[in-house]
Amino acid sequence: MNPIRNGRAVLFFLPYLLVASGVLAASKAADAHGVALQALGISAIGALWAWRRGRRNG
Repeated sequence: MNPIRNGRAVLFFLPYLLVASGVLAASKAADAHGVALQALGISAIGALWAWRRGRRNG
């Protein structure tokens, strides 16, 4: 496959992967507040990235 197409696919799905993994990690680490906050921070970065890309391309 074309490496440019693969790179675009990765960059398209990465923010959503960050959101999903951050939420899952936060739910698993609900006992440890520091870890849960870090996981939610990762999720927020993914959400901001996806939102910003949507505003730029839409």
